[in-house]
Amino acid sequence: MLQIILYNQLHSRFIQDSVTHILYVHHTGKIIFWGKELKLNTKSKILDYAGGKNFIAQAKTAWLKWDFVISKDFFSAIFAYCRENNFQEIVIVTPNENFVKNNFLKIQERLKTENISLHFIPDTYSFLISHQEFLTQFPKPPIMEFFYRFMRKKFQILMLDAKNPVGWKWNFDEENRKFDKNHIKSWDFSLEKNTYFLEAENFYKTQVDVYPTTRAESITLLKYFISHHLDTFWKLEDAMYQNDAFVHHSQLSTALNMWFLTPLEVIQEIEKSQTPMNNKEWFIRQILWWREFMYHFFEFYKWDMYEQNFFGHNKPLDDFFRWKDLDSVKMNCVKCALKNVVKNNYGHHIERLMIIGNFALLYWYDPHSLNRWFFESYTDAFEWVVSPNVLGMSQFSDGGKLATKPYISSGAYINKMSDYCKSCVYDIKEKYTPNACPFNYLYWNFIAENKQVFEKSRQGFITKQLENIDMEVIKKLKENFNAKKVQE
Repeated sequence: MLQIILYNQLHSRFIQDSVTHILYVHHTGKIIFWGKELKLNTKSKILDYAGGKNFIAQAKTAWLKWDFVISKDFFSAIFAYCRENNFQEIVIVTPNENFVKNNFLKIQERLKTENISLHFIPDTYSFLISHQEFLTQFPKPPIMEFFYRFMRKKFQILMLDAKNPVGWKWNFDEENRKFDKNHIKSWDFSLEKNTYFLEAENFYKTQVDVYPTTRAESITLLKYFISHHLDTFWKLEDAMYQNDAFVHHSQLSTALNMWFLTPLEVIQEIEKSQTPMNNKEWFIRQILWWREFMYHFFEFYKWDMYEQNFFGHNKPLDDFFRWKDLDSVKMNCVKCALKNVVKNNYGHHIERLMIIGNFALLYWYDPHSLNRWFFESYTDAFEWVVSPNVLGMSQFSDGGKLATKPYISSGAYINKMSDYCKSCVYDIKEKYTPNACPFNYLYWNFIAENKQVFEKSRQGFITKQLENIDMEVIKKLKENFNAKKVQE
């Protein structure tokens, strides 16, 4: 029997006992996502190529045959391989990206006409609990804190006993989220490009910064992070610096999402480390809680979220989102965040949420266009994590199913948590002049126009502040502001 292995199933756990052949297809054709083509970044394609080929090379055994093929079309590659090797049965672990699963359902129907059966194996590997178990425990997505405590208890992570957390506290938020103006760039991690990474670069005729494309390389990255950055991660997790794209973030998300590493082994390595408890708890929470919750939230609402646009925002993304004349962008925070994406196909959560997402929401960009942009731009972008984070958490297009309020801020937050503002042509302290930071007047204009939303989300104290704001001036500044003015 033949098994198809996908780009986010690169771990031996996914291999079924009954198969004799494994096929990995590196897809180079068009990827259609909700009726439009996804133009993935080249680095993601290189990681797909090198990751798949490394996995096959390392997993070959005398009894199991592996093959790696390059094709513009999944069906053609699979059908040709079956015909060549006389296979009539194929298995695949059900894709956890919905648009990929739908594509394979179509392939299943086409293969039927050729007397080839494609069987889907339930995915009980990718996440710590299956979606069926989630639904059994929670008929609908619960308050996220309840889910977090359930997961801590179930897996006995940072627990004194079956019911009580270590330190008698479930979280240590009040001890996190600082900004150190004296921070010095400290990441000094490098890998040699392995044979298949170089082969992938040659195939795509470009060179990119190296990321792990094997399990061994990913373990090396995990160990480096724990030794050199974990102790300081908690303090500066929300901080942003012009000359430090990574600060103390782990950069493990791509390795986790491609499954070079398992979520539980990362959690366990952090748990047994010697880092302070508040640091341990916060890092583990991102995987045990947020990563898991995003997947189950997506599975629950995946048929609705692409149809929703709560605020009715419809502005198309401007050219600087396509890297045109990025050096001329005047808003320094936006320029720095986008340059990080161009260079690294990466950005930590605050850059994504409070710079790019914040600006997009305040300026009324179409949330679905922004969602597509995130898909195309980041190496750790997979549907189950991108869509709920962008459409729900960042853009509030689901009307509050995920987030209790729109995540927006004025320039004050950005100034507090970054060094961007000191190098910006706009004045962070101004609200009412053309030279004011655009975040300041866009923020108050958004609150005024969506007053009821904030009142319903228990943010009435914010709307009361409108009494002290000169809204006539704010509205004029907003009306005069055009994203093209971000550039000169």
